[in-house]
Amino acid sequence: MLEEEAERLFRLECLETLNWPPCAPIPSHISKQDPSLEFHNVANNLDSLLQPIDAPANIVPKVDSNGKIAGFEEYERVVVGSANTSMSINRAPFKQKSLHTSALNSIKGSPGNVPFIPGFLEEIEEMMGNKEKSSNGGGELKYLNFSDETALLNSVPTLGRIKIPEIIPPKKEEKEVVPTEVAKPVDTSDVFDFLNMLNSDDYTVVEKPKTSKKAEDIPMDKPIEIVEPDDTEIPNLPEIVTKPYIFGEVVSKKPGEKFEYARKLEKSPGEEEEYQRLMPTMARKYPFTLDYFQQSSVLCMERGESLFVAAHTSAGKTVVAEYAIALCQAHKTRAVYTSPIKALSNQKFRDFKQIFGDVGLVTGDIQLHPEAACLIMTTEILRSMLYNGSEVIRDLEWVVFDEVHYINNEERGHVWEEVLIMLPAHVKIVMLSATVPNCVEFADWVGRIKNRKINVISTDKRPVPLEHFLYTGQDGKTQRDLFKIIDRDGQFILKGYNDAKDSKTKSNEKEKAGGSGGKGGGRGGGGMGRGGGNSGGGKNWPGKNDKNIYLNLINFMKCADQLPMVIFVFSRKRCDDNAQMLSSMNLTTEVEKQHVRTFFSQCIQRLKGSDKELPQVLTMRELCLRGFAVHHSGILPILKEVVELLFQKGYVKILFATETFAMGVNMPARCVVFDSIMKHDGTERRLLNPGEYTQMAGRAGRRGLDSTGTVVIICKDSSIPLPDVLKNVISGQALRLESKFRVTYSMILNLLRVEQLKIEDMLQRSYVESDSLRESKEKKKALCEMRKALEEVEPIECETCSPNSQLRDYHDAVIAFVQKRANIWPKLNDENVINKLLGSGRFLIVTSAHNQLQNECVLLIKELNNKSIQVLSVSKDSEETTQKNLEAVKFSKLPKTDINWLTEENQILGTTKYGTRGVAQCPQTVQSFRLSEIPLSGIVAVSKKSIKNVQSAEILQEYNMLQIPRFRDREISESIRKLMQQITTVSQQLASKELETYSWKELRTMCQNLELSFETDWMESIESELNLPKAFPARHCTRFADHFDLLRNSVRIERKVKGLEYDLSSDALRLSDEYQNRLKVLESLGFVEKKMVSLKGRIGCEIHHQELLITELILDYKFHKRTPAELAALLSTLTCQYNCGKEVTFEPNSVFAEICDSVKSVLTRLESEASKHRAHISDVGCEIRFDLMEVVYEWANGTPFYQIMEMTDCQEGLIVKCIQRLDEVCKDVRNAGRIVGDPALVEKMEEVSASIRRDIVFAASLYTTV
Repeated sequence: MLEEEAERLFRLECLETLNWPPCAPIPSHISKQDPSLEFHNVANNLDSLLQPIDAPANIVPKVDSNGKIAGFEEYERVVVGSANTSMSINRAPFKQKSLHTSALNSIKGSPGNVPFIPGFLEEIEEMMGNKEKSSNGGGELKYLNFSDETALLNSVPTLGRIKIPEIIPPKKEEKEVVPTEVAKPVDTSDVFDFLNMLNSDDYTVVEKPKTSKKAEDIPMDKPIEIVEPDDTEIPNLPEIVTKPYIFGEVVSKKPGEKFEYARKLEKSPGEEEEYQRLMPTMARKYPFTLDYFQQSSVLCMERGESLFVAAHTSAGKTVVAEYAIALCQAHKTRAVYTSPIKALSNQKFRDFKQIFGDVGLVTGDIQLHPEAACLIMTTEILRSMLYNGSEVIRDLEWVVFDEVHYINNEERGHVWEEVLIMLPAHVKIVMLSATVPNCVEFADWVGRIKNRKINVISTDKRPVPLEHFLYTGQDGKTQRDLFKIIDRDGQFILKGYNDAKDSKTKSNEKEKAGGSGGKGGGRGGGGMGRGGGNSGGGKNWPGKNDKNIYLNLINFMKCADQLPMVIFVFSRKRCDDNAQMLSSMNLTTEVEKQHVRTFFSQCIQRLKGSDKELPQVLTMRELCLRGFAVHHSGILPILKEVVELLFQKGYVKILFATETFAMGVNMPARCVVFDSIMKHDGTERRLLNPGEYTQMAGRAGRRGLDSTGTVVIICKDSSIPLPDVLKNVISGQALRLESKFRVTYSMILNLLRVEQLKIEDMLQRSYVESDSLRESKEKKKALCEMRKALEEVEPIECETCSPNSQLRDYHDAVIAFVQKRANIWPKLNDENVINKLLGSGRFLIVTSAHNQLQNECVLLIKELNNKSIQVLSVSKDSEETTQKNLEAVKFSKLPKTDINWLTEENQILGTTKYGTRGVAQCPQTVQSFRLSEIPLSGIVAVSKKSIKNVQSAEILQEYNMLQIPRFRDREISESIRKLMQQITTVSQQLASKELETYSWKELRTMCQNLELSFETDWMESIESELNLPKAFPARHCTRFADHFDLLRNSVRIERKVKGLEYDLSSDALRLSDEYQNRLKVLESLGFVEKKMVSLKGRIGCEIHHQELLITELILDYKFHKRTPAELAALLSTLTCQYNCGKEVTFEPNSVFAEICDSVKSVLTRLESEASKHRAHISDVGCEIRFDLMEVVYEWANGTPFYQIMEMTDCQEGLIVKCIQRLDEVCKDVRNAGRIVGDPALVEKMEEVSASIRRDIVFAASLYTTV
């Protein structure tokens, strides 16, 4: 036994040495062995001794449960590059070369790195050099299979070529014995004689049992059956169209199969049993019973499956995020939690830090513990990490996207899409969102770009049901006028609505009786100064009586034990005003005041000097002492955090907030009040959409404390909203997740620097292209079938038609003629003379596949619009009329490609059969008529005959009567019979040439448009050529119809092939033109040269905001002669979001005027260049503003903050945000200076950053310190 154990260890150490990477040191337990074995020299002798083994493969032993070697497996040795050249997850780790590199930069990666290979690349195995594909169908488990206890993380990509010996589970009697094969000898006897023992037959390779495939493991690219649609025949067409081809779009799948990459989970007993079995070994245990959607989420994550969770606010989605982080800690991997706003990141950092400990925070202005296993960050930071090939990505197991519905944000929504597309395949995804109607569709898109199933778990259940009320109270007498309109079950209460309506009517009547001197009017007119000149009169204008309304509402709610209360007001100024006007109210006890005073002092203590005495600080302190507070973007960040913490503790009873507060965490209230359900979104004043209302109303109801949450809508207008309006806002369908993806210059530069990535791949997999991506596999299959069909088309072997492609030439000439004719008639109708020619009573020759008309003579009844006319045609009998009407209905339902093909087919056949102006014969007996709408493009020719006094109204009335079945056999009136007879007569005259039509030459004389005259000349020329007897000999072939049919079939397939090729190409992408235009801008400006990123482009890659403008400013030396304060003022124009509402002017020849002119001159030049290529320089939300230049200049010069506030009307929070973003830009410019090799610029930007990073603007977050 002792010898066997020694032999086993000996072999294991030998194999480990042979497979150890050349760049890594030999393990100590090997290098310390007896020198006689010379293991310590193996690393130095690899080139001479082990070269035959090192090159082709790695050898990994398979160890059974008893610790014995049961066999060996060989893995192909993959050659990987560095972080600068290879996208492989197994590439060599990136080593920072710069001495200036911080831990943060190490986390964010380097612009010189290429990204890790994104999960969307279908040829991932080929790009990484792996020829063998995983047996699990490309799912997630081939990367991280934590559900298999025997895997022991063997498949984690980060382990590279170092393989952990696999433990073979002991065989069980009930399991089928897996046959084994004799392992092939390892041919290394020339190197080490002791390895000859490996040739023994006692050691076999144990194969893993082949498990049956689950439904989700079925390959996504399995053949999809395409069903041919029914043929559509058009009556009265020649024989050569008796077998028409219906183009048909790619046949869509059944509704249940449409979103094949999304799996919607429903509650099932099996899942409950599985969860019960899992509970003892859960990665994180909870002191409460998890809801169904939480349990399902835990099970999915335990199986290593990505998921999309849609639930209402406060439903408990945070539990899902916590469990993903707990799994990473259990697996010794890393997790990233992303949020849409920095404030939410700070809050989550505090919460997760208390739970897990090993948590870091990385945002634009703060970095704490970037080496932690769990990182909290904004989505923009994660995008930078992905583009820059951060080493964190290698260890990443889970990414949690919170507030995914933020993807609808116009300004930043595209960032979510970029991140989802760029994530490597081994990273699993948790998406948390409010309830949205198309969560399955969105999950299917994510699943397609990641090539995996996404579980969708949604719930409409609220932990605390909501009840919705209307409040119409105005004074003490109407203080209790609160009416329930929707109960906890979501049922609309009509009685409550009617009572509210009656109450509002009585209030209006009372106010009218009181006049302008009335009680309410007097208070509203003078109290807040709002309401303008409408202080008198009957209408109860919003804001006129706010103080009275809120005093009574708060008192009533306080008595009803409905505090704390959040009041949503959609204006920062009105939030401040509302809080100030209630200065007479006091809602806190003396004990609570002492707690607030102490906590406030502790938080403000970190501020320096005069910052503690800022007006906003003092005002907020007084508000909080009385139980009131304000929360919006104009409040200083540290004060917002003080308010949030006090609100959580229950000391703030009334909080006036804008809608951004609804995105906070753990901020439930007893009651939520809407000051209005109207808001101004920056473009227009509109109603809240259901998603916005639900997000804010969801703050009502404290889980475990309240049985229901109360939501109140204040009715300030003279009338309350209509019932349908309220139903839609309160319980209507939330907004769908929609793509806001756009092509940015930063994205183009970052992707162009990576040779293996194409920007078209990114565009093709954006959410805006989800429909075409879903159809791409079917289209690829259809393309293969069409190409095969094209190869099988029989060639036309005919001495008349085949030589020199004569039949094809005639076909192309006819197509050109009919297409030009269809395009020219709508233009001719715009000419006054021709428009009068096409008046009621004119006889025309028309063609229309829709109405089964082919070169038929009709009577024009009237012009319907500029694109179509109504005509009267004749039929053999009423049955034919009815049949044609039915066919017309069927035709209109065909796909657009079918309609276009059949329309062209009809026109071509009419021309080949009857000539360019020929007319079809009318039936011998005419017993019925039809009224049809014909597009102007269907006109073949205009006769020179017309009749007057056509009674269009009478004709239409009689026609409609005949369409009723019981009147179908009714006699046609005499006047219409005469019209039918005239049509027959004119048709015969046109056929016999007794009656002429207007030639193209005659029509040209009626045109005043010179371009249109040229077009009519071309029509005349091609028509003359088509009518020449000897022009196209193929027309005289005895089998012309058959040969033409074969040719049309070939053309049909060719077009289908071209159409499918176009649909699958990058040219069909919706954003293709935008990308090409922006690429031309980059090329013209020198950022890109021959599709390669230039040095100028590399500078642009370092900039994350206004990259083109800042790069041009750097290279134009706009920074070098400026002082740090001047540079801060200059860069503030790029980060300012405050708009004073008027044009900013500066003193001539002042430094601000110079800065303004220099920025404007560069921007004008860039915009001029971009306009040449139909593009823009600035993206949404990136406008240049000069409003805070002087403020930032003084701040950089050391001016105290309280003095700065005397210079501007801008709110404190907006100034702080501008300066914080300015600091991020300074860091980008500093890094760009290093790329250029400009140490002076680097030093100057560090000086700018140092001059602005002080005092209250960069006060530490309470969430990161308290």
